[in-house]
Amino acid sequence: MRSVVADDHPLYREALRLRLERMWPDSAVTEAGALDELLGLQETLSGAVDLILLDLRMPGLEDGAAVGRVVAAFPSAAVVLMSGSAGAEDVKKAVQAGARGFLPKTMQPDLFASALAMIVDGGTYLPAEILHPEPLLGDPPLRSTLHPDIIDRLTPRERQVLVRLATGAPNKEIGRELGLADVTIKLHVRQILKKIGARNRSEAAVIATKSGLI
Repeated sequence: MRSVVADDHPLYREALRLRLERMWPDSAVTEAGALDELLGLQETLSGAVDLILLDLRMPGLEDGAAVGRVVAAFPSAAVVLMSGSAGAEDVKKAVQAGARGFLPKTMQPDLFASALAMIVDGGTYLPAEILHPEPLLGDPPLRSTLHPDIIDRLTPRERQVLVRLATGAPNKEIGRELGLADVTIKLHVRQILKKIGARNRSEAAVIATKSGLI
């Protein structure tokens, strides 16, 4: 299977590429950091593209019609949107343009794998929060006030851990990717939560996304 990961954050592209290669060991994954770079792959890639994971906030995608350009450029590909801050209207327009689904960057790994497998098999996927955007009663608000420099509190290693944590990867998987022991990852996660003021891993993922790390 040939896949393209299109996102302007290199750390996130790397984490997502590794995940795709684990899901499909025979997968050939190409990366792109901007819309023009992605569209340029139409000429350079040999053979059809099966899957494109597309960051909805990537440079060049400010115009909703850009999703339609990607779909037209790669007619054999399942174009799947990813973002941590997309609204229901944004996703709706993209799906109308031909996207096959939307996967929030805060998804848990098992759900991410199931949703992506379903899309590759010809289905579509939209999460409940997009179909029903009103918050559930009792949902706690984020405790942290998001400042632009919130991620600057983290060390480079902690940023690497946070990027992978935000994809839903468990500690053991993060440890394997970074070559660190499970107990070391636990300590990093504890420090990350403390430094950015997050109560749990899901909140940390949201904060990372809104702060621009992902």
